[in-house]
Amino acid sequence: MNRNVSFELPTINKPFLCILIIFTAICALNIPVLLTLWRHGFDDGTYSHAYLIPFISLYLYYQLSRNGTLQFKETWTVVPTILLLLSCGLLFITSNAQISVGYWAALLAVFITSVTMLFRFNYYIVFPAAFLIFIFPFWGVLVPLLQNVSTAAVTYLMNFTGVPTYVEGNFVTIPAGVFEIADGCSGLRYMIVSLAIGSLFVFLNIRDTKRAILFLLMTIIGALLTNWIRITALILIGEYTNMESSLMQDHNTFGWYLYVPFMIFLFWWGNKLSDIDLIASTSNTAQIKNSPSYASMAVMVLMLGLSSTTFSSMLVPATATENLTSDAAFEIQPKIHFYSFVTHNISSNDNTIKLTYVFNGEALDGKPSYYENNLIPSGWRSIWQENHQNIKIHRIFKEGKSALILVSYEINQQQFPSLTAFKIARLTMAFKNINQTKLHWTFIPCKQHNCEAELQNL
Repeated sequence: MNRNVSFELPTINKPFLCILIIFTAICALNIPVLLTLWRHGFDDGTYSHAYLIPFISLYLYYQLSRNGTLQFKETWTVVPTILLLLSCGLLFITSNAQISVGYWAALLAVFITSVTMLFRFNYYIVFPAAFLIFIFPFWGVLVPLLQNVSTAAVTYLMNFTGVPTYVEGNFVTIPAGVFEIADGCSGLRYMIVSLAIGSLFVFLNIRDTKRAILFLLMTIIGALLTNWIRITALILIGEYTNMESSLMQDHNTFGWYLYVPFMIFLFWWGNKLSDIDLIASTSNTAQIKNSPSYASMAVMVLMLGLSSTTFSSMLVPATATENLTSDAAFEIQPKIHFYSFVTHNISSNDNTIKLTYVFNGEALDGKPSYYENNLIPSGWRSIWQENHQNIKIHRIFKEGKSALILVSYEINQQQFPSLTAFKIARLTMAFKNINQTKLHWTFIPCKQHNCEAELQNL
């Protein structure tokens, strides 16, 4: 008996496939920006959740494509085009000017506006792209504020413990020792994770605006409260164990033990606020078949290509490396990262050391204003500074010795004494695609403690 067996190929989910192509293309076109994200985000304990965020975002788009919410626009529209153009323009300018927060925000905007360029606009298609905000490491600006709030909260809680406590700045002194409420104790990592989980829960389960705001407020308050309890508990454990508990070294894990019960309570309470179930409502819904606007696709590809940081880095001209010296060449020198090469000049008369660090603009972190650059040599400390014409003067001191450090930042043959003026100039030069910069650094040993003679010779 013959049987005819037919196989039906699964239909291609075109909207979701298009999302995959868009995200892959944007990443490939902006590899230099992704490298900075890896360095400052994925490779940082505060953002260790970042590995999951892209997968969650893509999963949400997959669900939206299944229920027909993710639909192509069949005609080209003006407003999304203008928004994408502005996003790409911002990315081009801020990446050329090497403004970290600027190109991170611009890349996020490019993700969002690229989706709205090809798909019919609604809140649901924006959220998964906006959810990528939890990857970008500009949340660090909140650290000083959260540190101060944590210090105040812990000081208040310690009043109920009976343990003698003295607080100065971010240091808490108890009879057993001293605790520092450092960056890692600010509670930022708990707050970011709470916001990510909370916003995702709201997207999937809560439509009412008031309930959504209430739930998000609870996620923030709960995360901060958990951190305050963690710090207070660690201080008490340190007091009662004479600082010998293993938690004094590994206190982050202890925080997650406190945080997990809070999340269980949060989800229990969130279920009572729920008024939709996005996942359940998309399980068996037929896809709406339509095609994207080819005009919109062409415009989007053109703008993404023109703003590509990958292409820009390829166009950076090669720089000569004469007079190259290694980091170990001098005992007295600044700590500078990601420069292309450095030239040097040493005066045999007064032991003055002149170093010029050149940054060719290829690496986005390769800039004089990189936050980990330290202009003061190791072991020295700055006791006075002022701007003088186009240089900044530091008077430094170490073990009875005094010296001057002269610093200036250069772009397009213009030198500036301050980082603020230098960054403004970088933004101006970005329009002309000029991004090669220099850091001029000079060390002048002083014969007398006040460096009066050396200052008069400047």
